[in-house]
Amino acid sequence: MDREVAALKEFRMVRLLGDNGTVFQSQSWMTDCRSMEDLLGEAGSSNGVILDGDISKETVLTVIQRLRNAPATCFKPIFCSNSVDESLVYLTDGAIDSTDKARALALEMEKLSEEIDLDSLKDSRDFRLLAYLVSRPKGLNPVLRPFTHDVYGFPMADMIGGGEDSVQWLKNLRDRGALTLGSLVDRIRLCPKCSCTHLNYIDVCPSCGSIDIAPKEFIHCFTCGRVGPEEDFLQESGYRCPFCSTHLRHLGSDYDHPLESFVCNDCGHRFVEADVVVDCFCCRARSRTDELLVDAIRVFRISEKGKTAARTGSIEDVYALLDRLNYVVPAYFDQLLDWMILLNRRYPDEVFSLLGVRFANLDRISDSIGRQRTTQMMDAIAGRLRELIRSTDISTRTGTGLLWLLLPRTDSEGASVLEGRILELADMVDGSIKPDLRSIRITVPEDIEDGLRAKNLMTRLTGELEG
Repeated sequence: MDREVAALKEFRMVRLLGDNGTVFQSQSWMTDCRSMEDLLGEAGSSNGVILDGDISKETVLTVIQRLRNAPATCFKPIFCSNSVDESLVYLTDGAIDSTDKARALALEMEKLSEEIDLDSLKDSRDFRLLAYLVSRPKGLNPVLRPFTHDVYGFPMADMIGGGEDSVQWLKNLRDRGALTLGSLVDRIRLCPKCSCTHLNYIDVCPSCGSIDIAPKEFIHCFTCGRVGPEEDFLQESGYRCPFCSTHLRHLGSDYDHPLESFVCNDCGHRFVEADVVVDCFCCRARSRTDELLVDAIRVFRISEKGKTAARTGSIEDVYALLDRLNYVVPAYFDQLLDWMILLNRRYPDEVFSLLGVRFANLDRISDSIGRQRTTQMMDAIAGRLRELIRSTDISTRTGTGLLWLLLPRTDSEGASVLEGRILELADMVDGSIKPDLRSIRITVPEDIEDGLRAKNLMTRLTGELEG
């Protein structure tokens, strides 16, 4: 109880006051500031910030940007009262209806952030972002910005990183295992030439590609079988065929309206349905709809590895030593695997194998002998693995301790030999606790069913390897 009382006594939040008064009454644990510079000077030693009252939009943006970009305040909570511009609330940690709520939330977030390695925040924007996400498990939500090149962006990442390359930065951290993908927000299509999202979908003539097409009502004469625009048949006495001069009185018995409903004003072609092409407003390239790139817009959340990196000040782990084995990122590995499966279906002699290896107890070894000795051990294992695999073999890592090897032109017998030699590497380690290596392998085509895709195959094998 005494510790809790002491913590409350030390608790302090900084409040920026609006020009025309505030919404909340001042509290004993608040330091009130009337200028932005005073707030920025006090924020580093506080437990969080409250923006209270009628504060200009420019001031709010500047305050948030400077707080998020500074190592000492990048992860601290920023709340606002309901009087702050609604369009800016999403950049804060939310609008509050009482100071007690702000204090409770700030204490909760501080508890999540108490093990952050503060020294690392000065060295890299990576650690500043991870420190921010440690206390915000909901992650970074993409924000719609329709007048930008990418349409969706991550403004908080922009502020923390101090740049505008946040999407690629977040993807890089995901590939390194520090971030993971959350819920799907949207799916958009991009120009295959410049990746711009500002696209114009145009109906064109399927014969000549002209955009000069018009809807047109046609008439089909049953007497001569000719088809023409309705205006060519229309006369004072009704419909008369301009080709055979037959008077067309009854729809269904004398004539009908054919399916064609468009005409091209350039080439005269008549058609039922126009082709659709896509023009890019950025580079003016024209593409078919099936050529467009598809991008899934998702929330980014911190992973367990990212939380560890925020605590230790090191974003790499001992498993990263395995990334020197002809490594490619998981997405590219899946593409290669899909291509090799398709190649095998066309050329059955193109046999290949897939081998998965799991280091099941490496965390326990690290706790027992220390991080440095564990790193030395993994470095030795990685060196032996480099001697065992060929230059044409490809590797990736899909999770903590999961190594995958794609082995072209390797049959089941060859994969079995390699698997055995890899598992024997555990015996070369000195000490009472040895690496627990577990493996799984398949050979294509005999071990997979028709129609199976790489993503589904990897999911199934991962489940079996971790089970």
